[in-house]
Amino acid sequence: MTKIKFKIDEKSLFFGIYNDYISGQTPTVSTPLNQSTNPTKWKKDVLSLCNKNLHLNKIPPMLLKKCTRNTTSQAKTKVDYIFVFNNLKLDGKPLNCKHSFAFYIKEEIDEFIKSKTKGKMVKNTHLGRKKLHYPQTLKYKTDGLNIDNHSVLEDIIKQNGGFAYIVRGFECDLEDKSLNFITSIVGLEGIFLSSVFKKQKGVGKKLLLKEINIAAQDLPHIDIAHLIDSDYRSCSNSIDFDKINKSRIENGKLGEKIIFNYISETFKSATDIYHTSIDFPTSPYDIEFYLDGVKKYVEVKSTSSVKKIFNMSCSEIKFMNSYKEDYILYLVTDVKNEFPKIEMFSHDKIKKLKKEYPTTRFYA
Repeated sequence: MTKIKFKIDEKSLFFGIYNDYISGQTPTVSTPLNQSTNPTKWKKDVLSLCNKNLHLNKIPPMLLKKCTRNTTSQAKTKVDYIFVFNNLKLDGKPLNCKHSFAFYIKEEIDEFIKSKTKGKMVKNTHLGRKKLHYPQTLKYKTDGLNIDNHSVLEDIIKQNGGFAYIVRGFECDLEDKSLNFITSIVGLEGIFLSSVFKKQKGVGKKLLLKEINIAAQDLPHIDIAHLIDSDYRSCSNSIDFDKINKSRIENGKLGEKIIFNYISETFKSATDIYHTSIDFPTSPYDIEFYLDGVKKYVEVKSTSSVKKIFNMSCSEIKFMNSYKEDYILYLVTDVKNEFPKIEMFSHDKIKKLKKEYPTTRFYA
């Protein structure tokens, strides 16, 4: 095995997302490796990196000091392995970057710590706990190293077309000693943290939000004029908009499920098929997968009508134009039928379609 691929905490490393929680977010960027007492639940794929000669053989003292700052519990820690990668990739393609990215494994070594509630020394229940750390603030440009994690994350957003993203995992290549960032795009740069993560991130005051400008999120919106024309032409003069929206959501979920299965059956060489929009509804696409080593992005549009009509948000259009070579749009018509019809659209084919602008929307 020449490559080691592993997942990280999906809420720990992201970029281009605006934090709209009052108390901010915890700056620690890490993934537990042996949180459970059950060894079968340990992240042994990450721990195996320690035996692959990818780490620094000699750690500079100042760099070690940066990495061994006390935890929030003030427990002492040790770092034996720091990994520095000069050869970086973004979803399998070379990343245009002048800096190195580093992560390290840190272990708690204090048997006793001071309890915040009891005010006295208590047994450290996290003794021996290891975490993989990859702080955005890690920067070290001495001793022949050029580490700047934040600059690397900035370069990713420049290369991906200016979209906010999360890092779902890493892939280390043992041959060329490269680090591949496995990412998913979640929306336009500046999207709100509370919009991206369906499951709430943090506790207490972190969940108290300021007023949110929904328009700024550019979420896929319903175009009532098209829906009335396609699915509800026979309706009475009294239009049930709740019914329209509910039907749209049901059609969308059903269409995505159909296409997910369709991709699995049609592209036999497809790997790492991921239903992005389930975890991240704000993403400008619905499904991603690799075909012969190249990442493909799939948008799904569905309707219970037989008419070939679909709408696209601004972020969806921007994404399509940025990833035109690897972009696919599937239109599922008659989606609730036992045998729905599927038609594939490329970027060029979509550009040739007739466009209609039945409404104009203003935000003040």
